[in-house]
Amino acid sequence: MAPIITTVTNIQAFLDGRPKPCNLRISEGRIQGILPPGEAYGRVIDGHGMLVLPGLIDAHLHGGWGIDLGAVTSPREVRTLRDFCASHGVTTFLPALVSDTEEHLLRAVSAIGGAKRQGCPQIAGIHLEGPFLAEGWQGAALKKHLREPDYALFQRLQEASEGIITRVTLSPEIPGAADFTRRLTADGIQVFLGHSGASYEEAMDCIQAGAVGITHIFRHTAPMDQQSPGLVAAALEQDLFCEVLCDLDCTPLPLLRLLLRSKGAARTVAVTAGLSLTGLADGLYPLGERSAALRGGKLLYLDDESWAGSVLTADEGLWRLSAADGLTFPQCLPLFTTSPARMLGLAHRKGSLEVGKDADLVFLDKTRRVRLTMSQGSMIYDSSN
Repeated sequence: MAPIITTVTNIQAFLDGRPKPCNLRISEGRIQGILPPGEAYGRVIDGHGMLVLPGLIDAHLHGGWGIDLGAVTSPREVRTLRDFCASHGVTTFLPALVSDTEEHLLRAVSAIGGAKRQGCPQIAGIHLEGPFLAEGWQGAALKKHLREPDYALFQRLQEASEGIITRVTLSPEIPGAADFTRRLTADGIQVFLGHSGASYEEAMDCIQAGAVGITHIFRHTAPMDQQSPGLVAAALEQDLFCEVLCDLDCTPLPLLRLLLRSKGAARTVAVTAGLSLTGLADGLYPLGERSAALRGGKLLYLDDESWAGSVLTADEGLWRLSAADGLTFPQCLPLFTTSPARMLGLAHRKGSLEVGKDADLVFLDKTRRVRLTMSQGSMIYDSSN
């Protein structure tokens, strides 16, 4: 049987840093041609003049729409989260799990692995953001769940996930961190450094052992100063990927601009690290052992009104960054597309609208609202339904 050809017509596709009127020919899940307006083959989808972007990539996600990835028990919950992500233009995401009991981690990785096997290709793998973290820097995770490097535990989790754990974050200062980095790297696992008060020397030991990136730089990380340059200095100096939270309530704009000037867009990846409360109505919610208030898109702890975590979606994060002083939309879009694709090892398939790449498309109306989302040529979100 001949492959089905679909032509997306009447669009402004974002190509080479600017919108360009064209048609896109899609077949077998990939972009097969970028055509002049007017040329169409096979099944036709009218884009009604909408702006089409490459699918957004959220390379660090904890949950949304009331679903906590660390607490999922079935593939169905993960697919529901996939649908929520699609409604905000995300066609690829990397689930992140925080430190927890082995029982809970095994259950979560099994559910996520099952979802990917059962037809959820939008899952790029699994990120273990713990339990191999330093006490005092673990963020919202409980101290009792922290562990020193344990390769046998990692293997049990990897087996339960059906082999889709692709990334581990660890603190460079914990005993055996460099050796653990070397062992995971040999297995093809990306090691990222974070949640850390490590010295520059400790960070460099792990970098030389194979670490390739920094998890949400500036967040839960000791600040750089002349006496203790630490992990931040190593991250800026070395050729590493640097995640940065796209929520400007957490990442001050001058730090983001500094990061971009130091690393460039190729090594800077904007992430949401979105929590399960993302997308929910304003109100009071339990958050770990504390309570938090969700008001107008901001999540603050009740006791001291400090920032409690991100509830931004990737599309909203993109618009906020591109509207910030000194930043532009063409400068910010790669932070959500080409850069995370490169970081995840998916640049040959994702991150841009090019012939041969997956047909991951986001259709935006004139108000920048996501109207349609396609993943590998299949419609996974339609606002009219």
